[in-house]
Amino acid sequence: MIQSIFDFGQTTSTFWQQCDKGLLDQQNELLEHEFFVGSKEKLIKKKFLVMSQDSIFRVSLANLKRAPLLTMHVQFIEASSDNFVQHNSDEQFFGFHLSYKGKSLEIFTSDKENYDIWKSHFKRFAILNNFHEAFLVLKIIGKGNFAKVYQATKKENNTQYAIKAFSKEYMLQQSKGIESMLNEIKLMRRLNHPNIVKLYEVHETTNSVYFVLDMIQGGQLLSRVRETGFLSAETMQKFAFNLISALNHMHENRIIHRDLKPENLLLKSIENNNEIILADFGLATNLDDEPLFKRCGTPGFVAPEIIDYIDGQEFYTDKCDVFSAGIILYLLITGNIPFVGTDQKSILKNNKLCEIDFKERHFKLAPIQMQDLIQSMLQKKVSYRLSSQECMRHPYFKQLVKEYKVQTENYQSNLLGYQEFKNAIKIGTQELEQRSPLNFNSSDSISSNISQNRQDQRKSSIVVGTSKFIQYSVKLSKQNSKEITDIPSKQEPKKTRDLHRLALTNSYLKQISNNQFENVEDPTAEDCNVGFMVRQYNSTRQIRIPDNTLKIKECNTPTILKLQ
Repeated sequence: MIQSIFDFGQTTSTFWQQCDKGLLDQQNELLEHEFFVGSKEKLIKKKFLVMSQDSIFRVSLANLKRAPLLTMHVQFIEASSDNFVQHNSDEQFFGFHLSYKGKSLEIFTSDKENYDIWKSHFKRFAILNNFHEAFLVLKIIGKGNFAKVYQATKKENNTQYAIKAFSKEYMLQQSKGIESMLNEIKLMRRLNHPNIVKLYEVHETTNSVYFVLDMIQGGQLLSRVRETGFLSAETMQKFAFNLISALNHMHENRIIHRDLKPENLLLKSIENNNEIILADFGLATNLDDEPLFKRCGTPGFVAPEIIDYIDGQEFYTDKCDVFSAGIILYLLITGNIPFVGTDQKSILKNNKLCEIDFKERHFKLAPIQMQDLIQSMLQKKVSYRLSSQECMRHPYFKQLVKEYKVQTENYQSNLLGYQEFKNAIKIGTQELEQRSPLNFNSSDSISSNISQNRQDQRKSSIVVGTSKFIQYSVKLSKQNSKEITDIPSKQEPKKTRDLHRLALTNSYLKQISNNQFENVEDPTAEDCNVGFMVRQYNSTRQIRIPDNTLKIKECNTPTILKLQ
């Protein structure tokens, strides 16, 4: 078993931890299924499990227990594998080996469709161990301060990916290195937007951690601008809308980026200059969590309130990203950043003063509404500055918002009438950034770009308005009031010593000893077929649901010179 750096050397006494029953009500999307589990007593038991984006829950009539997905390692057990459950059934069983902090659990199902759905979910939200079996690494294509990027082919579909590889030994030497990488994974898994990089998979091996990303085709934003000259008014409008739309999605999820700059904007394709991907969430944080770094960013682009922040004050808001986005738009219009200096200290001083020349010649040539939007984004006083949501409603985007709404409505209408819907979309791209942004608290910071694969999802059968735990408990109560079978025992050829039959027999005898049944047959008798004493339970009816993300073209990114 791999010694995971994400366990931080800790162990747990039990796989499942007791949790509050109301925790289920805080989950947006749930998968539910009944799995078979082999016990220490050589009995085959059923466990009703529910999975969210960050946890697996074990539901019983009396309580609710959970295990974390974020740091859980998953290995897939195919039907041909040698295991106790498979030995005692004619059906094919597929399973998962789950482990974290020194504890492990194996769960099985004969339902291939549900297995594939859970497998897809595990790939997206857990940590995998099979990188070298799944990928063929071709060549190195980039190198940064904390990681190297390789081109690799996924063997099962012959698709090309960019693999960002972190040395575990090196990351352990960095201040908050592992915590920062884990935080980045956690935040990126929560985001799903066509203009934000997406994470496909995370793998951990003995020596490395791998992020599986899309290959980049379009190149860097500033490189493209240098080649083509100033962007047209129409291109700038679409570019600004895509950028602010990505910010709005982040802010709706209570996530702030804190390191917006041209280097972290990637272009999706060679064909256009407005389809961008926002990357590098190494300094991002959730506004509801304690941040790893409180004062961080890149000089010349960081919001003044971040520079001015003092511990103990009220924490700054998501408007800090709006300011940085405004600087990027100003740069694309004028060709210059508003804050200059001979060294990093002087740049930060001017950055803090926030004196911007809105009378600059090229800026005054921009459309009036665009000038107004950028000035509203670059207000030093936070209360005067627009939020990302307010930016989306600015008159500058009036026509684009109409087009966006029509496109979204058409997309949603296509889903009506379907019980099941499969999502499959080829997503964003990313490139390893060569520079690290400045962390005002420490000389160390993590910079990484990620991409996230969209997976099939299924709705649970939960009814809105009632406690989810109560609904699951009612299901289990009804289930337990009926006759329930475990795994159908093999009929032919008969084994001289059928472990499954013995397991059911032992269970049945135990029930007899506890006076749970009256007038029952002797289960050890040859004419008593324990395997047929119950019927199999089908836990829930589930449907797949799509993401609300629109299909987009391939994408790429640029990098700007970081001010030192």
